[in-house]
Amino acid sequence: MGIFVRYLTCIVFVAMAGCASWFMKGKPPEVLVINVIPLDATALEQRLQVDLRIRNPNDFDLLVTGIDFTLNFNGKRLTRGLSNKDLTVPRLGDAVVSVETSTSTFDVVRQLLGFSRNQDLSYDITGLLHLKDGRLPFDSSGILLEKGQLSDLPSP
Repeated sequence: MGIFVRYLTCIVFVAMAGCASWFMKGKPPEVLVINVIPLDATALEQRLQVDLRIRNPNDFDLLVTGIDFTLNFNGKRLTRGLSNKDLTVPRLGDAVVSVETSTSTFDVVRQLLGFSRNQDLSYDITGLLHLKDGRLPFDSSGILLEKGQLSDLPSP
């Protein structure tokens, strides 16, 4: 009976260590949208390049092996991005990554129709940084354009 308890204890500790590596300890990174560039478009799909600045508030480098995120403009989903690019975000530093995404042309049109010159263009981005040692979630938001910056746009 005693040997069974020892084996069970070892299995529990190994399982806990394996699960703990999926989500790392540390502060979540700040991920900022610094640019969105339209690429190719078809009748049903719009390709976008989303440039992200990843800020690392931790006292250790983040060895990023991929990123998975959802980007919303003014509370409405615009696109989902995936990338498997390797990137090192230095401790207490930042790095920029560009991710090509695709979205429905209908989602882009819905964004344009719902937008008013009398409001800020805000975004929120949520997702996971895939690291060599696990995963680190992030959730950031900000303003891409303030309403005063949109005065030169034509009225809808």
